[in-house]
Amino acid sequence: MSIRTTAKAMILRDGCILLHRCLDEGSGRIYHELPGGGQHLGEPLEAALVREVLEETGLTVTKPQLVALAEEIMEDEGLMARYPDYFHRLFCIFRAELADVPALPPTEADQGQLETLWVPLEEADTLPFRPRLLEGRVSKVAEGTPAYLGCSRL
Repeated sequence: MSIRTTAKAMILRDGCILLHRCLDEGSGRIYHELPGGGQHLGEPLEAALVREVLEETGLTVTKPQLVALAEEIMEDEGLMARYPDYFHRLFCIFRAELADVPALPPTEADQGQLETLWVPLEEADTLPFRPRLLEGRVSKVAEGTPAYLGCSRL
């Protein structure tokens, strides 16, 4: 097993943030997640961010700025068995702007992704999130300076 590095985007527009609403098939729990995903070997984080957002949403982002880091480490044996490639994840969270180009159809959905929607920033603070360290802190991270959010153990 190795550490999976992910690049996630905070995309803001008119007081709203773009989120995926997702279903954890194991628990049936609904949670929300920022668009973005896994970095490929040899791929810069910023390139991973642009590629993943385009794949999942059809939107092109520019000007990524790192705003937060968060880690998740699974200790629950059931979770580890279900998600062996996600045992230890490092979330690199970037603020990014939408490029002034037409949206394309999404080509890939994130794991468990049900839909992508714009959510008022204040409402995002009340939602269940992955990584869990973003719960109640989305608006603060979106407006703040870079921060290490910590490590949560699942």
